[in-house]
Amino acid sequence: MDFVATADFETPYVVSTGQPHKPIKICKKQFKKGEIITGEIKTANGKPSFVLHKGVMVIPLSVVKQVITKDIVISNLDGEAPKTNPKVEVKVIKTADQKNKSYIDGIIVGAIAGFGATILAEKQGWIATVEKKNRITGAVIGAVVGCYFVYRFKK
Repeated sequence: MDFVATADFETPYVVSTGQPHKPIKICKKQFKKGEIITGEIKTANGKPSFVLHKGVMVIPLSVVKQVITKDIVISNLDGEAPKTNPKVEVKVIKTADQKNKSYIDGIIVGAIAGFGATILAEKQGWIATVEKKNRITGAVIGAVVGCYFVYRFKK
């Protein structure tokens, strides 16, 4: 169950090490007003007594209120039965950051493919001279082609 804090408060809890030469330690956790607290209500003598948070922190009921959630009901005023859970179309829109990442991916893959193709062409003898300039040119051409493919086939 969820609860919301109605005031700032501290609650003590005990940390046990399980070792005889290190004693237990009493710590305090501070909660702010409006903070959501998950826990369960414990009862004493048949009445709600306190909220147990994470199994170790006791929170008095005087500083929390229970959060109650309800389904949203849409009704027509024509006397028809209320509709629950209307179908909502979900459309995924790529943000500019996601688009930039896909362009960068296309550039990187294209550059690697162009670089590899240049090395293959040099080993096959299709390029007469072996120079760094050829490999850089192949990588640049591959990057441009990769960027073009991302632009052309983007969804």
